[in-house]
Amino acid sequence: MDEEVYELHARVCQALSHSIRLKALDLLRSGERSVKELVGMTGSSQPNLSLHLKVLLDVGILSRRQEGTTALYRVSHPEVFEAIDILRRILAKRIAHERQLTQRTVIR
Repeated sequence: MDEEVYELHARVCQALSHSIRLKALDLLRSGERSVKELVGMTGSSQPNLSLHLKVLLDVGILSRRQEGTTALYRVSHPEVFEAIDILRRILAKRIAHERQLTQRTVIR
């Protein structure tokens, strides 16, 4: 594979590696939202959330448009949710396995 693809892949994965960004993406599953809406729903400050949205915007995961003074964000490629969902299924299996191990240890 071309080195450029590996580099972009790594940058996209890094962009997805923060809980606030993942929360914002989950909130954008239902469609476009303003920064103000996202601030209220994530509990993050506006400056902090704006920095996180910029990371997602810079790697092409998000698109942004202006409506007057309001910045509206949406997911550029809905396929990103498939990737997130696959990882969550893997994590759910891992958590379930760890719980089983913990229960066995406690029972003994």
